[in-house]
Amino acid sequence: MKIGKLDRFIRIEQKSVTNDADYGSEVVAWTTYKECWASIQDVTTRSQESTNSDLRLLKRPCKVMVRYDEGIDSTMRIVMLDRSDRVLQIVSKPAEIGRKDAMEFMAEDYAVH
Repeated sequence: MKIGKLDRFIRIEQKSVTNDADYGSEVVAWTTYKECWASIQDVTTRSQESTNSDLRLLKRPCKVMVRYDEGIDSTMRIVMLDRSDRVLQIVSKPAEIGRKDAMEFMAEDYAVH
């Protein structure tokens, strides 16, 4: 893998679930797993729309490639650390590229309109 392809700085976050002390309900927070360089390529120029509970959701699938890290899984999310602060949900199990040189996975972002 050529390092020049990794041109986007991202933060990979993992979900942390705790219980609210007063009410006992689950509280979800996202904590930083790591920050690293990545390659992010949108798969299509057309956005996919869906409706959930009367909200219109906009999906933009993309391929993400990072250096190999066996700790990354599909329960995590990605925050692009540029002017957009785009948040991506990992939607596929990461695939190993080469001999643990890199990994690639699919992700989607959601924007509520």
